[in-house]
Amino acid sequence: MDAKRKEVDKLLSDKRNIERKLDNIQSECNHKTKVLKQIQVGNGSELRWVCDDCSIALGWPSEQERVQYFK
Repeated sequence: MDAKRKEVDKLLSDKRNIERKLDNIQSECNHKTKVLKQIQVGNGSELRWVCDDCSIALGWPSEQERVQYFK
């Protein structure tokens, strides 16, 4: 196995470990404070309610909330 392949395998392993840790933090969070943020989704972004502590997307803003956010 060449050096690049080993580096890719290590990075993918690190990514899985980080995602697992993030999932654990987010599942244990109480999501007490939410804020409106634009989050990345695929190649674009969406305006969502997000937990201020763990950054998990919680829901969609109403049309009135969207208008107020973009003022």
